[in-house]
Amino acid sequence: MNYKSFLPFLLAFVFPVLAVYAWWGGFSQVSIREDVRGPYTYAYLENTGDYSKLPDVADETRDLLKHAKVAAGQPITVLYSNPELVDVGKRYARTGYLVAPGVRVYPPLQIDTVPARPVLIAQVRAGRLLAPSRAYPALGRYLQASGKGIRMPTVELYERSGSPWQMGVLTVEMPRP
Repeated sequence: MNYKSFLPFLLAFVFPVLAVYAWWGGFSQVSIREDVRGPYTYAYLENTGDYSKLPDVADETRDLLKHAKVAAGQPITVLYSNPELVDVGKRYARTGYLVAPGVRVYPPLQIDTVPARPVLIAQVRAGRLLAPSRAYPALGRYLQASGKGIRMPTVELYERSGSPWQMGVLTVEMPRP
């Protein structure tokens, strides 16, 4: 077989795709540890259905907060339904932004607080859309080693890096088993 004929294909297609995947954090390590996290006060919109729509809901939440002149902090998503167990149309989540305690918002926005609680944390430096596909499988493998599975609700916090050359950090907090 003539390997020289594959070289242009590798240089033109495979290597650039791998480079972008690596830049997005596709090969980043996921760290897992126990901690106590919270409390978090957040403004949110509810979503029932496909979790892939949550970035659009987060954008809508940010726009509503901006219109209400409320400072939006770090993005937060609370997932109540395990996608492995719940049909796509019945999945329930809240997505929004951290806000200062005591802030008032108007419908359709709502305010809630996640209390301080012991959690298992999975953290990964990756793009916001790619990071969950790195964090949840690592969390699942970690739990399966002790005969346990992912417990809901999980809290996702995404911290932007502030640089176009580096991805942010996704933190997934799961109730400690």
